[in-house]
Amino acid sequence: MTENMAQGFAEFYEEWFPKVYNYARHRTGSATRADEVVSETFSRALRSWPSFDPAKGDRRTWLFSIAFRAVADHYRSEKRRGWFGLDFLLGLEPREPGPEHQLEQAQESGRVVSALGDLSQEHREIVSLKCFGGLTNRAIAKLMSLTETNVAVILFRSVRLMRKNLSGVEA
Repeated sequence: MTENMAQGFAEFYEEWFPKVYNYARHRTGSATRADEVVSETFSRALRSWPSFDPAKGDRRTWLFSIAFRAVADHYRSEKRRGWFGLDFLLGLEPREPGPEHQLEQAQESGRVVSALGDLSQEHREIVSLKCFGGLTNRAIAKLMSLTETNVAVILFRSVRLMRKNLSGVEA
């Protein structure tokens, strides 16, 4: 790898690390597991960096296709050990100290996990790519082999269902 390519990858890494980490954290529910997925994602990206062809697509979609596969590989590995990541989806650190805030956050996290659990695996993946990965509908469509319109409809219906389940009324 040339020095220019290495510099280009370093800049790409700096720009996209936070979004890939957010996506991986959401999908695995754990900072440690997200670190593993992100590490694997960028390792794979670095190995194939010299052969990337911009004529075939943009680097963002390419990177998230790698992350998507890394998460799937992680789930397969964890499933053999009996772990399922959605149970830990929102295990975020509290912004305010105190047991009241922690209890509130745990209850809210449970409600969101439950609402996400009502979605199909494909719909959860699309919501994750959109909300935590920051991908556009076009990029998600390309990654998931769907049309942009289909992605938009899935997102709309998923959000509506989650709102309904969270509020108990039709959104």
